[in-house]
Amino acid sequence: MKTTLLFSLLLASATLSHANPEIATVIDQEYGAATAEGILLMQSGASAAEPLQWSVFARDPFRPGELVRASLTVVNGAWAPKATGAGPKLLGRVPPQPIAFNRIRFRALDVLRIAQRNSMLAKTNFVTASYQLASDSTTGAPQWGVAVNGTDGREVGFIVISAETGAVIHQQWNNGLSSNVPGAPVSELDHDGKGERAAENVRRAARNAWEWTGDTGLEVGHFFKRLFRSGDN
Repeated sequence: MKTTLLFSLLLASATLSHANPEIATVIDQEYGAATAEGILLMQSGASAAEPLQWSVFARDPFRPGELVRASLTVVNGAWAPKATGAGPKLLGRVPPQPIAFNRIRFRALDVLRIAQRNSMLAKTNFVTASYQLASDSTTGAPQWGVAVNGTDGREVGFIVISAETGAVIHQQWNNGLSSNVPGAPVSELDHDGKGERAAENVRRAARNAWEWTGDTGLEVGHFFKRLFRSGDN
């Protein structure tokens, strides 16, 4: 067991620049295949480059309906796993399907570059990004939800990117740009405000879909807090 785990960690350390799918391998070697196959969500805090720590949530293979959580941190160039919790209340909302790691083609570093290109088109600057990886509830396709933050740490944009194709599924920025089509703003011909209200509903729904828990470690910027509050009035 120890020899196999050492080999797994060495494998992971050799590919840290593309390490997201290999995290499932580390979970497999440390906690078993049933836990690795039940990974539902990966989260990171804000970082300027690829994250060096992930929180991994998986179905508890021994207690139906409950979850287990592990933290994976880079230590001496390798991923070091540590169990950090278990029970039915680790997440306020639970992703519906396990992550299909074999379908991942775009890793955190790849989607960071995509977010950077799209932020330039949106004329918005950011310095750090927080990542979540989960599966689409309908198709099961793995997707990234990326919150990007300005120099003051506040969220200035949010973008959903396919981990399989790299396509931008949704994006929204604090300058008002929001669309399911990259680079397409709300119509300037929306005189009666119906289009803007519809766009706001899309923004709210897309962002809420990635709020798996009330304490994800990902700061939700004031722009989105105002957005949600305005829709509840």
